[in-house]
Order: sequence, then structure tokens, then C-alpha cells
Amino acid sequence: MTLLNKTTTGVAAITAGAAVYINKKRNEEPLRGPWDSSKDANVNYDFVILGGGTAGCVLASRLAEDPKVSILVLEAGYSDNISQSMTPALASQLWGSDKDWNLTTVPQVHAMGRVMHQPRGKLLGGSSSVNAMMYHRGAASDFDEWELLGNPGWSYKDCLHYFKKAEGLNDPRLPVDHPRGPLTKRIRKPQYEEFEPEFHSETGPWQITYHHLFGSSEGFIRASMAEGVPFNKDFNGSSTIGTNRVQTFIQRDAIRSSAARAYLGPGQFLNEDGTPRADRGRVRIVYGANIVRILVQMRRGVKVAVGAEFLDSNREMHTVTAVKEVLLCAGAFGSPHILLASGIGPSPHKSIPHIHTLAGVGRNLQDHLGVPINFLASPDSHTVSRKLSRVPGILYDYNVNRTGSLTTQGAEAVIFIRLEEMAPEFVAREKANGTWQDRASGPSAPHVEILFAPAFIRHHTREKAPDSENYYSLIGLLLNPVSEGTVTISDEVKGGRLETLIDPNYFSDDFDTRVMVECVRYMRKIGERMRLDPACGGVEICPGTDKVPSDDDAKLQDYVKMHSSIYYHPTSTCRMGPASDPLAVVDARLNVYGIDRLRIVDASIAPKLPAAHTCAMSVMIGEKAADMIKEDWKEVPAKL
Repeated sequence: MTLLNKTTTGVAAITAGAAVYINKKRNEEPLRGPWDSSKDANVNYDFVILGGGTAGCVLASRLAEDPKVSILVLEAGYSDNISQSMTPALASQLWGSDKDWNLTTVPQVHAMGRVMHQPRGKLLGGSSSVNAMMYHRGAASDFDEWELLGNPGWSYKDCLHYFKKAEGLNDPRLPVDHPRGPLTKRIRKPQYEEFEPEFHSETGPWQITYHHLFGSSEGFIRASMAEGVPFNKDFNGSSTIGTNRVQTFIQRDAIRSSAARAYLGPGQFLNEDGTPRADRGRVRIVYGANIVRILVQMRRGVKVAVGAEFLDSNREMHTVTAVKEVLLCAGAFGSPHILLASGIGPSPHKSIPHIHTLAGVGRNLQDHLGVPINFLASPDSHTVSRKLSRVPGILYDYNVNRTGSLTTQGAEAVIFIRLEEMAPEFVAREKANGTWQDRASGPSAPHVEILFAPAFIRHHTREKAPDSENYYSLIGLLLNPVSEGTVTISDEVKGGRLETLIDPNYFSDDFDTRVMVECVRYMRKIGERMRLDPACGGVEICPGTDKVPSDDDAKLQDYVKMHSSIYYHPTSTCRMGPASDPLAVVDARLNVYGIDRLRIVDASIAPKLPAAHTCAMSVMIGEKAADMIKEDWKEVPAKL
């Protein structure tokens, strides 16, 4: 999320080139690369994974714990071993690039007709390789609600086991000489780095750490506490309410810990001499593979998924078969797209043979919207510097010490808060009017998140700061939207493929608009507290109280509709639910209803969007799905 100047980002990418090249060579494996018909055409695989994104990487790695298993991963992108992905602060350089699916919404009727960008990672690791690296699971009641909605085995207690199984928390108290001690020269901030050990694990593959913390981020935490927000030492502990810095999925050496790096790195499959490990299954990763459709056959009166068709990097069509299962891991947009393109969905498509009716495919789209306020900071505030004179120091800090602003993941500090605490008069008014809607999963789950970014952030960094002065931003996220949308596909092929039509239907329910207005009012209160803090001292410049007064509801509503952006957490388009749920696409074991040997394993199966950053959720889903798949095939004879 961080916005550095072009010179800094450009030089950082270039100077990291040698390290990236060495890392690429170290990560090269003979089983990764574009489709090679001479080697790949006649190979049989137990599992075919459609999508090498966040959950797909987890699934491939965990299924390969059985040395007898063979797995094919079809990934449309390529390796995430590139400097813009590896270096935390350069993530936004990938948005709008060829490492992004470059998806957009259809014009949003209730948001001034705007077409809104939907950054999603198109490379191994998926969005875990391009996002802001914030590690946040959500409230316990979010997952208890999943179980209450008819999904046994998905309570918080059940999910916590898999959150911990994935996590390799690097205890910030460890000394440098400890095997899991720091590999950087960062300055510790002990008061912001406590955690509750019973909720964490240090043995999982996904590295969770604390890294950079700007002085202005500390000022935000102080201002929040001054406004009455309680300090929370661990957002992934017993409570998620309060203010503090965030935990991040960044390695000990200040490189992004993407799902690809954590679960499919060379140590997972190769010995030190580069030979394959005998205790791991075979995982073939095909890059540049665009999924066309899932292949389904009738066997003894039952529909069975048997494989998939895909276009390789040369746009040639190929067919692959799965001996055991097809595992769809293409995300909240990609998974419904592939199902619909395969003739699996609510109704027949104009140009695709309809093979199975599932009313919920592409329905229930939910996502988090965020509305920004930008502040011109005091000249001596500690924020992201865009001054050319600072470039040498920034590069030295990162390349030599693995410290400094290139190690920031962007939104370093946050508030999670309930509306009763943030805007009690609003809640009372809504209840009196009979318009109150509480979508939170329980009394301990937040309604709103306030992100602090030590830079000028608007519209996915597409809108630039007016000059090279110091800026910071507050961004209010609507965590429990009432509005829901859809994912469909175009009637005609465009650019060689069916287009994904995303309609989140933002602000279709006026309650969402009114909550976002309260976010703006509340952020201004925090902004006033920050103005008095010497580490911040900011003055609001966008939108500005003169242009959008806090007492003018009409102007505030227009502002949130015109300037809110998507915050990268789409879910629920293939939701999990009981057979009695007419819009459920998968059961509690993630099997697609009505089609044997087809499962969906990604954020699309979430019964409801959690009040959280969804990368941790997606990793947890991958971990849990792998165990379920192993259990289901443990006693099944090879009679296929």
C-alpha cells in the first residue's frame, strides 16, 4: 500500500535484482514451468489443483506430505520471486501490472456509476504475493457463526487448530543468536509487540513477524487511545477489539512470506544438494495455464469431475485428468467463473452446454469497502519520504540492514471498533427509526476498522500526492456490509476468453452508506487527536472540512460513494452450507453439491465475510481442506 516516489521504487527494484536472480536460481525446480507436452502429456495425477493462489499453495504442499501422491497445479501466472513481491513496500507496484488479473467491477449504480478496480494476484501465491501482508484472523464469533449456519467442524475452536498449524510466529523477544531470532537490525518496539502465546504457534511454515513501525503509526495508536479506544496487545488473541500495530506475514529477513514461499519453497521439496526429497509427493506446477473448464462425466448415473481443459502459455488447448479429485482454488472471482464456464451454475449460459444446476454459484459476493481521509503531516513527522535526497539511505537500510521504509507493509496500525463505541448517537438514532442492522457475528466482533497508512493513499495509490511533502491517511473499512453482489460471465468471448463480470452492488443498502459516513466523522476525531501529537501534526486536505462538512449528510454520502475503494477481501461466491440452503454450493467438507470428486478450496466458500483480513482465513481453509481430503481418501481403495 505504501506510496514511495518512482525513483525510490525503481532503484530499489534494480538494486534488488542481483539478490532476486540468486533467489530465483535457488528456487528453480525441474517441476515448475510452462506446459511441456513432451514430458507432461502422458502423466497421471491424483489431484489436479486449479489455481496456485493462496489456498492452492497450502493444499498442494499439505497433500504432498504423502510421498505416494502426485499433484498437478495449474497456475495462470508465474513465480512470485520478483523484487516487487518480495520487498514489502513495493506491493502496489504490482497492481495494474501483468502480475494482476486487472479485474474491474461493472458500473456501480449506487456508487455514482463508478467502475472500481479489483486488484488480485496473478502469480504463484495469488493475492498473498501482492497484498499488504496484514495477518488478522477475525473474531472467534465469526467462525462460530459459520458453524451455526449449518457447517459442522467450522467453529472457532476447530479453525484455531488450523490457524496455529499454519503459523510460524517469530517471537520478537528472541535474541539474534536464536535459531528463529531476527535476521535484520530493526529497532524493537516492545510495548507494541506483545502477544498471547496460547493463540499462536512458532512451528508452522507461514512466517508471522513484526517489522517496521513509523513514528506516525505510534502517534495514531496514542491518538486512538486518547479517543477512548482500548489498547489490544494481540488482535489474533482473545479479543480483536482495540488499537495497536498489526502482525504481518513477512519473513525474518524482511521478505514477504507469501503462501508460495511458505508452502512451496525449495526446502519443502528439495534436499540441500538439490535432489528431490523422498518423503514428499510429486508436485508439478504449470505456469501460464489458463483454465477453460472442468470436465464432468456421468458414471453409473452420477456426475463426476474427471479433469480440466486449459490453455498453455502458447494458447494451445490441453486436457488433464485427475485420478482422485479436481480441486478448484481460483478465488472468489475465479472459482465461480470457472464453474459457470463449465456449465455449472444457476441457469444455462448462451454458448455453454449446461451440465449441472447450482443456484448459488456467483451469488452472495461480499467485500470490504474503505473510505480515505488524507492529511498533510508536519515537516518533521515520521512518514514515508518521497524526497530524492532520502533514496540512498532507504536503499542502504533495506539492502544492508533489512530495515527502513522498504520493510513496511503499508497499513501498520489499526483500530477495530464497534459502532456503539464509535458512534453511539448514530446507533440510538438508527434503532429509534427502526433501520438498525447489526451484521456483526456477535457482541465481541467489530463493525468498523480504521487503517493508518503513513503515506498518501487514495484509489489503490492511483491518485498521487500533490507534492513530495509528508502525508498520512486514515481509511475506514465497513466490515459487515449489508449489500451483496454477484459474479457472472459474459455472453461472448472477449480477448480470447469469457469476461468475468463483477457486480458487488456497493451501497445498494443505504445502511452501508450511513455507516461509512460515520466512519468519516470518527476518523476526523482521530485526526484531531493526531494533529496535537508531535509525531504527526497533520491537517486534513482530502476531502477537507470546507468542501465536505461533518454536519452535511448529503455531501458526506456523496463523498463516500465517490471515493470509497475496494479493500481486497472478496468472499462467499461459492458459499458453504447445508443441503437445505438453496444457495449453498459446497457442503461442510467442501464437496460441490451434485458433482463427485470436485471440491472448492478458497475464500469463495466462506458462508459469510468475516470482519478480518481474509488472507489468514484462506490459508486456514487450505490447511483444513487438506486434512479433510486425506481423511476421505485414507480408507478408499484404488478402484478408479
